[in-house]
Parts: sequence; structure tokens; C-alpha cells
Amino acid sequence: MVIQYTSGKYALISGCAHNGILNILDRFREIYHGDPAVVISGFHMIRSKYEKEDLEDIRSVGRELAEMDTVFYSGHCTGEVAFAELKEIMGDKLQAISEM
Repeated sequence: MVIQYTSGKYALISGCAHNGILNILDRFREIYHGDPAVVISGFHMIRSKYEKEDLEDIRSVGRELAEMDTVFYSGHCTGEVAFAELKEIMGDKLQAISEM
């Protein structure tokens, strides 16, 4: 769901992105020709065990999201480990919707 909320800025609201937040954002850019100001979505990066490759993928997503002029609010399906990895890269651009 996309909401235009102020001065031509948009908020993108998604349920669990099922590890496809970058795909969702690519489609948003195709339609709206820019980045949303706010994204509210789970990133579905939770795992029972993280392999080195999983952590590298998470960090790669974090670096790409950090380049955007967007604030992200992430849900519980992101997972505590993934959230911590993303937060280290994204800083204030990433906020938890609730306690992880």
C-alpha cells in the first residue's frame, strides 16, 4: 500500500516482504520515480541459524537501503540478528516497529 502523506512524499506500507524489500522498492521507483520517505515493512530475514552468506546478504541489503533518503520501520519478521546487522549499517534510518 502506498500513501501520499505530505508535499508529494509517500509512505510505503508492506506486510512481510519475504526477503524481497529491494524488489518492492524497485517497483515503487518504477511507478513513482523516486524513493518513499517512509517504509513500514518486515524484511523476513529471520533464521534459526545464520550462515556467513546470510549475513553478507543482509549487510548488502543494509548498504543499499542506507543510500536511500528513506526511514525504515521494520517488523518482527526481520529478526533480532538481522535487525542488529542492518542497524549497524543504517543507523537512524532503521527503527523497530516494536521490541524485537
